Amino acid sequence: MDAIKAVTFDYFGTLVDVDAGGTAGMAQVLSRLGRGDLDAAALYLDWDMRNVQLYRSSAYRRYREVAAEALAATLAEAGVEQVDTDQLPPLTETLLTGLVEQAPPHPEVPEILALLAAKYPLMPITNMDSDLFARSRLASFFPSVTTAEMARAYKPSERIFRLALERLALAPGEVLHASLASWADIDGAKPLGMRVVWINRTGDRLGPWQPRPDHEFADLNGLREVLAF
Repeated sequence: MDAIKAVTFDYFGTLVDVDAGGTAGMAQVLSRLGRGDLDAAALYLDWDMRNVQLYRSSAYRRYREVAAEALAATLAEAGVEQVDTDQLPPLTETLLTGLVEQAPPHPEVPEILALLAAKYPLMPITNMDSDLFARSRLASFFPSVTTAEMARAYKPSERIFRLALERLALAPGEVLHASLASWADIDGAKPLGMRVVWINRTGDRLGPWQPRPDHEFADLNGLREVLAF
């Protein structure tokens, strides 16, 4: 088996609490619309589901474009009066600003990343526009990132994983990928031969037809066992 020479990550959810950031962003959207009576957390989760469904069901479009369409559908379903076309871009930006800037790191993550960075190149592989990722809380830990915008494809497409491997100049078996999102990252990385650690923070179960990860842990501390650092 090849020695691990780099560690890659899913970012939102795996390294930071994206639900907290997204809920904060949705609360600001509802405040701007005068609908603070609505449940920001529930609407964020509804938006997130629609957003993923949209970007997985069509040819590549930028994350902001997909996010705006999903936001319009979420607000309409919640009974918010028709949002004007010129309102939608700034409302989407408000939501995404919360999502990327207000998502705090999970407690163990900064220490683990600092220890890993002393031994390995680190790179997120993320379904995000590049400028949005640059505004995220942990961006300074990573000298490089591979985004959906760069690959013009969203995980679990092999295109984004292949681009990351090309940019690292490593073979798939030399890279360990850590992720919370099984559908995006186990399904995308394992068929290429990457080694995958499932960070199963919420005690989920894999579907019967999904590939199995090489390791499963409740948080990023499990990487200590795999990489002995």
